[in-house]
Amino acid sequence: MNPDTALSILHVRTVRGSGGGPDKGILASCQRLRQLGCRADAFYVLDRRSDYQPLLDAARAKGVDVHTAFEDRPVCLDTLRRFHRCLVRGRYRIVHVHEYKSAALGQLLRLCRSYRVVATAHGYNRTSRRELLYYGLDRLLLRQADAVVAPSRQMADELRRRGVPAPRIRIIPNGVDCSGPMVQPIGRNGRLRLLYLGRLSPEKDPLNLIDAAAHLKSRGVAVEVTIAGDGPQRDVLAAETRRRGLDNAVRLPGFVSDVRSLLARTDALVCPSRTECMPNAILEAMAAGVPVVATAVGGVPEMIRHGRDGLLCPPQNAEALADALRQLDRQPDLARSLARSARRRVIEEFSFERHIRDMLDLYRRVLESS
Repeated sequence: MNPDTALSILHVRTVRGSGGGPDKGILASCQRLRQLGCRADAFYVLDRRSDYQPLLDAARAKGVDVHTAFEDRPVCLDTLRRFHRCLVRGRYRIVHVHEYKSAALGQLLRLCRSYRVVATAHGYNRTSRRELLYYGLDRLLLRQADAVVAPSRQMADELRRRGVPAPRIRIIPNGVDCSGPMVQPIGRNGRLRLLYLGRLSPEKDPLNLIDAAAHLKSRGVAVEVTIAGDGPQRDVLAAETRRRGLDNAVRLPGFVSDVRSLLARTDALVCPSRTECMPNAILEAMAAGVPVVATAVGGVPEMIRHGRDGLLCPPQNAEALADALRQLDRQPDLARSLARSARRRVIEEFSFERHIRDMLDLYRRVLESS
């Protein structure tokens, strides 16, 4: 690839805590684009009350310049000033926003700066009044973007229903680094080892995994569950673990940066979400050759073909989730077959190089249309 060396991109995102899958993608994209001769930086609006340092450390490790502001109130003039200063100094040609707050920043300061806006639709959980408000704001702001990235066909359909003009929507799946070998599993310890990676929040439904673990225990299956991540449900999960008598079976280590070491110590990655777009955790497991059991929501069925690349089950159904996990435990040959197929699929369809190539093409088209 020979990108235009004048291409300059600023990724903008509001985040609480140490970030998640989208942030891994943002930092990896910035790193790769810089290697290809582009200028790619990030602007993060952070929450002072949360532990955001791991996110900044990850950016530093990748050589990505990160500009920051702090979200002290819904409308913060200091954030606007910092963002404007960043735009003036950086003279970015493209501002790539990742949720409604960053989209609002991008559109607001567009009135006094000249740049194009690209938005990625990551999806929203719409179970509370606040989330419905966010969804409505995001819906309005996405219509104003020059281009909107949909990581899945399901998200593209939703964007069209939201009123985003179809010509502005571009389906670009998330990508993952496939250059490394499959993990070499560490020997089993007599337990079925399960791993959850992600935010501890209702839409991700880690409680469903706790319920499934309890079902497995009642059937005589010894389990070892690692729930890696942080979020508002952490205390609830700890309490539920104690209530279900799973203290010795469930670990809550918080944020873990070395995901590959966790994958080497697991028999299956579990994604029990109620809603999803295209989870990076699933892509990481597929690339590492770790079997995946996930709920058939959002763009997940576009990633995993049931019975070929992994096992799918309905959301909010702990018994069905336990059944799928028990199937893997009983059929190790199936688990190995699923893992190999998933590895091939992610290399063919979801490689990070393909993602970057498609993003560069989109950036160029957006600039050419200005």
